[in-house]
Amino acid sequence: MKQIITDIQNRLIAEVPELKYVDMDWGQLDYYNPHPPVKFPCALIDTPNIQWSNVLNKAQLGVVTVAITIADLRLSNSSNAAPAIQKNKAMEIFDILQKIHIALHGWTAHQSYTGLMRQSNAIRRREDGVKLHQIIFTTEVKDNSAIRQFETKEAELKVKVKLI
Repeated sequence: MKQIITDIQNRLIAEVPELKYVDMDWGQLDYYNPHPPVKFPCALIDTPNIQWSNVLNKAQLGVVTVAITIADLRLSNSSNAAPAIQKNKAMEIFDILQKIHIALHGWTAHQSYTGLMRQSNAIRRREDGVKLHQIIFTTEVKDNSAIRQFETKEAELKVKVKLI
């Protein structure tokens, strides 16, 4: 998961410069009210769920849920009576969300996981004026780490013996 989170962080920093803070989600927005240790708008990356299935010889295939939480501190009025400049400022978050989708959907930076696929978007409101948008992506990873080296060699020898 370290590879995926690091790659996504680097991609968002490069492709969505409007984000002022990009990090792994370790609860920055949940445990530090009223002043979370982030700059807004920010993107927090997590892998909250992995569904594993067995493939062969102790290898596993995992479907990884990648949650990108985008937090924006609402300081601008977006009502019909607001000046156009305020309304535009309040709506900038939607441009950022679209840039994140474009930057990540179908993208991968490493052969260890497949291209990210967007699955859903959700919004969560808070009492402190921070609005949370969450984009869920999925990717697949193959984990061969449980295969012991001698088991692999032993299996190769059995195959060679059968061929002879």
